[in-house]
Amino acid sequence: MSRSLASLILFLFVTQLALAQSIGRIEGRIVSERNEPLLGISVALEGTTLGTTTDEEGKYVIKSVAPGSYTLVASGVGYTTVKRSIEVKGGSTITEYFLLPSSATALSEVVVTTSKSGEFVQPIGSTATKMEAPLKSVPQSVQIISRRAMDQMQVIRLDDAMRNVSGVTMETGFGGRTDIFQIRGFRTSTESIFKNGFRNSVRTFRETANIQQLEVMKGPASVLYGVSDPGGMVNITTKKPTAFTFQDIQLTANSFGQYRPAIDFGGALNEEKTLKYRMNAVFEKSDTYRDFVSTKRFFVAPALTYDFSDRTSLTVEAEYLDHDQASDRGIVAFNKVIADVPTNRSIGEPDNVGRHQNRLVQYNLQHRFNDIFSLRHASNFTYSSEERKIIESQGVLQKEIEKDVFVDVDGKVIRRLQDQYNFERNYATQNELYATFKTGAAFEHKTVVGVELAHSTFDIWYNRGAYDTLDIYKPQYSRLPKPTKLKFGDDYRDITKLYGVYVQDFLSVSQKLKVLLGARYDIWDLEKVNQKLDKKTNTFSGVTTAQRNTAFNPRVGVLYELVGPLSVYGNWSRGFQPEVGRVADRFNADSTAVISESLKPVTSELMEAGFKAGLLNDKVNIKAAYFNIVRQNVPLEDLRAKSDPRYAGLVMQVGEVRSEGFEADVTGEVVTGLNVIATYSYTDAIITKDVKEGLVGTQFRGVSKHSGSLWTTYELQDGALKGLGIGGGFTSFGDRPVDATDSFRLPGYTRYDATVYYDNQKYHAAINVKNLTNVKYYDGSQSATAIMPGAPISVQGTIGVRF
Repeated sequence: MSRSLASLILFLFVTQLALAQSIGRIEGRIVSERNEPLLGISVALEGTTLGTTTDEEGKYVIKSVAPGSYTLVASGVGYTTVKRSIEVKGGSTITEYFLLPSSATALSEVVVTTSKSGEFVQPIGSTATKMEAPLKSVPQSVQIISRRAMDQMQVIRLDDAMRNVSGVTMETGFGGRTDIFQIRGFRTSTESIFKNGFRNSVRTFRETANIQQLEVMKGPASVLYGVSDPGGMVNITTKKPTAFTFQDIQLTANSFGQYRPAIDFGGALNEEKTLKYRMNAVFEKSDTYRDFVSTKRFFVAPALTYDFSDRTSLTVEAEYLDHDQASDRGIVAFNKVIADVPTNRSIGEPDNVGRHQNRLVQYNLQHRFNDIFSLRHASNFTYSSEERKIIESQGVLQKEIEKDVFVDVDGKVIRRLQDQYNFERNYATQNELYATFKTGAAFEHKTVVGVELAHSTFDIWYNRGAYDTLDIYKPQYSRLPKPTKLKFGDDYRDITKLYGVYVQDFLSVSQKLKVLLGARYDIWDLEKVNQKLDKKTNTFSGVTTAQRNTAFNPRVGVLYELVGPLSVYGNWSRGFQPEVGRVADRFNADSTAVISESLKPVTSELMEAGFKAGLLNDKVNIKAAYFNIVRQNVPLEDLRAKSDPRYAGLVMQVGEVRSEGFEADVTGEVVTGLNVIATYSYTDAIITKDVKEGLVGTQFRGVSKHSGSLWTTYELQDGALKGLGIGGGFTSFGDRPVDATDSFRLPGYTRYDATVYYDNQKYHAAINVKNLTNVKYYDGSQSATAIMPGAPISVQGTIGVRF
C-alpha cells in the first residue's frame, strides 16, 4: 500500500470518526417466504426522502440517517407491504431483515430490469457463520468478491478473481488444469473449495458463468465444514431463480483465439410466481498462450425453485461440464536455474489428450416453523470423470560428476507416456436447525445445530512407458512412435465416509459485543483398495487397508464495537485434515519398500486479531488482521528420492509449519462512482519442527512474503455517457521458494491490468487488457520440474444485451 494511500485512509478515518457520531445507517436483506432474495423491492423511511431498492442479492443500504425514531417500509408489486419501527442512533448501524409474503391480490406483472449485477461491495455473507450476517460483525477475516466486481474484471477463471483477495498466492495443480491457491501460506486442496456450502471436489477449472459471489474465509473452517485446509476456504454462491423475467446474452473473445458465447435467463413459470427458474449456459473454444494446450468447453446449469407455501420451498440446481484440455505442467529448471525459453514452450506433444466431465445436482429444502425456528435439509451429488493420454515430463537428465554427486544436463528433459483414467463420486447431506431468539433484554442469539453425512469414492488407474529425451531449447516433437507396451503404474480406490455434528451460537450483547461460539465433532473413515501386480503370474490381487480419524474442533470469536465505525476482534480455532499417501516404513533385503498407506492427520490451530472500520457511512470498509497458524504433520515429497530412487513417488511428514503475518484490505466506494479493492499481505511461513531432514527454519514452498493488489474503476453517474467506466489495477508478488528445501526461487513480479466498459439497462460491453506491460512471470510451481509461466499481454472483450 503506497504512502499516499495510507495517508488518505488515515485522513478519512480521523474525519469520519467525528462525523459518524452524528449520523446512522440502515442495512439488511429482503427475501421471499422461501428465503429467496428479492430484487427491486422498495425500502424507505416513512415521511422522509430517504430510500433505496434491493439488488440481486436482496440487499439494501440506506446511508446518512439522522438519529431518531422511524418507520421502515418494504414494499414491492406482488408482495405484502411490511412496516417496522426502528430507532437510529448516531454512529451506529441497524441491520434489518425482511421476509415479504406474496400478496394474494397481486397486480399485473411489472418487469424489473437492472444494469448492475448487484453491488460492487457486498456487506453481508453467510460462509463464516452459516447464517447471513454483516461481515463487520463477524469476528473473523472474510472477503467477498461480488458479481459486479467479477464482471468488471471479466472473470473467466477463479484465479482472475482470487488475485484480488489478500493473502492469496496463485498456484498450479493437477497439470495446470484446476483451481489451486495458497491462502495464508498453505496450499488449498480440492477439499477447501465449496459450492453453496458443499465441498466441490473436481479436477478441472470450475465454471464462473453461474457464480453470484465468492466468499473467502481465512483460517481453518473445520468448526462448520469438517475437513479443510488451515489457510482458508473458498465458498462459491451460485445464481438463483428469480421471480422477475430477464434474458442476458453475451459473447466474450480474446487475443488467444477464444470465443465464448453465454446466456443467463430467469423468470417465473406460473402466474402465482411460485415456480421460478434460472438457466446459465456457456460454450467456449480457445487456443491458449501455451503450445499444444487448447480448450473446448460446454457448460449448462439449470435451477428451479418451487414455493410449496409461505413457509416451505425447494430449490434444485444441476450442472453439466464437459472440458477438453490436455494437462500442462509448464517448464523445468536445470541446476536451480529456470530454463530461459519462450512462455509458450511446451514439454508435451501436439496430440496430447485430456477430457474431464463433471455432473452436479444439489437441492435445498427450507421450512420455517415460526418466527424462532427454521429447518434446512440439503444434499449434493457430484460425479466427475477424467481420461488423459499424454506425453509429459518425468524429470531432467542427470550425469554423475563424481561418486554419488549428480548434476542436471542443461536442456535435457526425460519424457514418458501416461495413460490414465479416474472418476470421483461424492454425496453429502446437511440437516440444520436454526433458531433466532432473545434471553433477557440485552442478549440476542442466532443458533445453528447441524448434522452432516458424506460419502466419497475416488478411483484411478494409470500405466506408463518411457518415450524420449527432449531438448527444451531446440525441441523436436513427434519424433518417435508412441510406446505400445506400458508398465503398470497404479490402480487403487479410496472410499471415505464422514460423519459430523456441529453447533454454533452467534451472540449479540447490547448490540456492541458479538461472541461467536462453535464446535464440531467428526469421524472420518477411509477404506483403500490397492490392486497389486504379481510380476511372476501377471495377475492382480486386491489389498484393502482401513484408516479412521476423529477430531473435535472448537472456535471462539469476540468482536467489540469500540467507537463510531471502529471494531476490534479476535478469534481462535482448530482444524484438521486427514491425509492419504505412501510412506516407506522400511526396506526389505531386496531393496523393495514396505509401504504404509496411513499418514497422521494434519492438524492446525489459528490465532487471529484485528480491526474493522467502516468509513464514509460504511461506503469504504477497512480490515486489518494479524494471524498465526500452526500446522502439524505436514506432508511433503520425500526428499531422499533425490539421492535414492527407492523413495521416488513417496511422501514424508514434517513436524510443524508456522505461518504468521499481517493482512489489510480496503474495499468500497471512495466517492460516488469510484470503486476500489486494495489489499496487502505479509506472510512468513517456515518449518519450525522437522522429524527427518533438518529443514527447521526453511521457508515453506510456494509462499510469497509480500503480496498486494489494487483494482479500481470509475463510472460516470449521469449525462449522455452514464454507465461508461474506466479502471485497472495490479497484482504484485514477491519471490517464492520453488521446492521444499527452498533451494531456489520463482522471481517476484507485478502485473498490470486495465479495463474500459459501458453498462446500461439494455447493453453492456467491456474491453480488458491483461498484463499490460507484458511482464514475464511465473504463476506457481509444484517442483523444479513443474513451473508454470504466466500469460503474456492479452486483450479480452465482451459484448452483451439484456431483454
